Amino acid sequence: MAQEKKYNNIQWLDRNESQYGPSPKCFEFLKNVTLDELGWYSRDFARGVKSILSEKISKEFNIPERQVILSYGSEDLLKQIIQYYLDRKERILIPREAWWYYKKVAYEVGGFNVEYPMHKTKEGGVATYAYNVDKMIEIYDRERPRIVLIASPNNPTGNRISKDDLKRFLDACRGALVMIDEAYWGFGSKENDYVKPFIDEFPNLVICRTFSKYFALAGCRIGYAFAGKNLEELINYSVRYLGFNRLSEKLGEIAMDDDEYYTRVTKLMQEDKEYFYAEFKKLDGFTPYKSYANFMLVDMPKEIRKDLNKFLKERNLLIKFLDEEAFKTETRITLGTREQNMYLIESIKEFLGKK
Repeated sequence: MAQEKKYNNIQWLDRNESQYGPSPKCFEFLKNVTLDELGWYSRDFARGVKSILSEKISKEFNIPERQVILSYGSEDLLKQIIQYYLDRKERILIPREAWWYYKKVAYEVGGFNVEYPMHKTKEGGVATYAYNVDKMIEIYDRERPRIVLIASPNNPTGNRISKDDLKRFLDACRGALVMIDEAYWGFGSKENDYVKPFIDEFPNLVICRTFSKYFALAGCRIGYAFAGKNLEELINYSVRYLGFNRLSEKLGEIAMDDDEYYTRVTKLMQEDKEYFYAEFKKLDGFTPYKSYANFMLVDMPKEIRKDLNKFLKERNLLIKFLDEEAFKTETRITLGTREQNMYLIESIKEFLGKK
């Protein structure tokens, strides 16, 4: 049985934030911050680059630094792209089963959403959502949206799109600006070999990433993107001539260099996802979905949601009970530490044993 109120503080397993935290080297850097980082603007612009971080990303991916965009998290990139390129009454094509914010931001500029559905299937014996590229192309051809958005891995379903499927879709919608939101890159795969070829081939493509998830620096609010050659206006729009947050830049650089730490944490998360798959499949009415992110979508009986939510809150456990058009019986659970994950499963079993 779970120990009642084992944790004195709330365990935030509803926000997709890291419970392990960033590389310990980030904390070491913060102990020795100087006037240079806190009191002075960056001088990087005088060298012809945006920052030390965009320069580092450029070198790592062999993409011109000019085509590397920095931002206040990937949310800021999404806003910049839509507010700059989407005019009133124009359309943006988005996933139906996706982050609620995608569905809101177009309306801020008078645009319209067109949704494409995903379908459910199985992968390795586990239920999963999947992109239906044929259907996506059909809807694109019919609606001719100005902007197309793909999330890979997708929030809250946790699925991703394969390189081959993505290439086929990009070929079919060369007339639109395509944004690929890869905020959850790294948890299911650290593949990068497609980034440069796709950016070179598709001049209207933007691939967006963040330091918030895999690198566990959500509080620093820093994201980056690779922009195709046709998007010079977006590149100019995003430039900040006095530089960016110098602490965030340095922390991002440090995090990128500590592959050993993040690989170890991701391995623990993957093991715990396998634990979640196995445990949830044992419970009547529960269906876990395959995830390539730091969270998992779990379907459960609708009639227990309210009472289960109350029960978990009494034990200082918060998970995300979704209540949207596309999700009425699903819950999104952020992967915590091993102790947190086991405590959550024990608590759910204790609740079910009392029903």
